[in-house]
Amino acid sequence: MKIICSKNSLLKSVSISLKAVPSKTTMPILECILIDASASQIKFTTNDMELGIETIVEGTIVERGIVALDAKIFYEIIRRLPDNDVTIVTDDKFTATITCEKAKFNIPGKSGEDFAYLPLIEREESLTISQYTLKEMIRQTIFSIAVNENNKLMT
Repeated sequence: MKIICSKNSLLKSVSISLKAVPSKTTMPILECILIDASASQIKFTTNDMELGIETIVEGTIVERGIVALDAKIFYEIIRRLPDNDVTIVTDDKFTATITCEKAKFNIPGKSGEDFAYLPLIEREESLTISQYTLKEMIRQTIFSIAVNENNKLMT
């Protein structure tokens, strides 16, 4: 896989996706961000089995591929890069090489096949409501949420 993106678009997508990376897990693949450049667009996906986030990154796909990289390490590298185009290249052993100007980093990756994909949601009918109506609906029901996080569904 080989992709080229601007640092700003990468950083924006990674920081959004990072919200669904669990701090502690028994499945190491969930600590990763899935970079999917196998179709016509670059997608970043994270999933903690309760919350899943998928973002689309603007960039150029030179060579198609898919890889899972440690999300926190990837974020720290992207955050410290200079403001320029970033090139991400992976080899057949899933090692990612991130280059930007004179900076060059190698991160061991994992196969994207083990990653927990997000469920496909079919959108046959859509619902449109005003911002005010949604805000009122939330305001009228927010009193009933749980205050502790023992059961995340109740929060």
